[in-house]
Amino acid sequence: MTSLRISDLTLHAKQTTLVDGASTQLNAGELVVLLGPNGAGKTSLIRGALGLVQPTSGRSEIDGQAVSSLSPTERAQRVSYLPQIRPLAWPNRVSDVVALGRFSHGATIGRLSDADQAAVDAAISACDLTHLKDRSADTLSGGELARMHCARAFAANAPLLVADEPIAALDPRHQFRILDLIKTYVDQGGGALLVLHDIDLAARHASRLIWMKDGRIVADGTVEKTLNAERLAEVYGVSATVSESGIIMQGAL
Repeated sequence: MTSLRISDLTLHAKQTTLVDGASTQLNAGELVVLLGPNGAGKTSLIRGALGLVQPTSGRSEIDGQAVSSLSPTERAQRVSYLPQIRPLAWPNRVSDVVALGRFSHGATIGRLSDADQAAVDAAISACDLTHLKDRSADTLSGGELARMHCARAFAANAPLLVADEPIAALDPRHQFRILDLIKTYVDQGGGALLVLHDIDLAARHASRLIWMKDGRIVADGTVEKTLNAERLAEVYGVSATVSESGIIMQGAL
């Protein structure tokens, strides 16, 4: 069972501390949501943990092996990563972009094995893209692009998924659809770490919440233990009421 362990990770950019001594773990069978205001360090923590930027100190491991020792292909086979910013270098068919998720398995566009093609087709169908699969990616709406990149991540079939704002720009129906797909992936043995800004959706889907503020993890635990009015005031600086029926934001403090 694959796990990602982050130990005392600190990350600086010049004189600015982006992440300050963060420690946590993502296990198979968990859907963990990373919460915090803009600039809290969420994206920096993810990028540092995956070795996409060099931490100042600390360590991250996948199954006890330092992430820094893995090649990009080895890392991609273990963790499928969906970044917050997903530029398209050139216009391509939707199905070809989704097929990029199979590159860590040795696939290339136009030369997919039966297993690769099956994974691509399943991801396209799951993300409601079948009617768009032959469209050029540069003709899609923002929400359609978001679903296409989610499909690319799903097509990799890696044991862990790390996704930075995977439902940004999606309408409510597709927000629920993508989160339900991720929940199914977790129920089938995967592990997912997501950055979300919708606290209600996080509470509905997550098995654990990680709360960040000013580059530090200030809480890490179940929804029941960590989601309350005091936490929202501490992390977001807002007054709110938290009940079984949901969260009502009342205003800035």
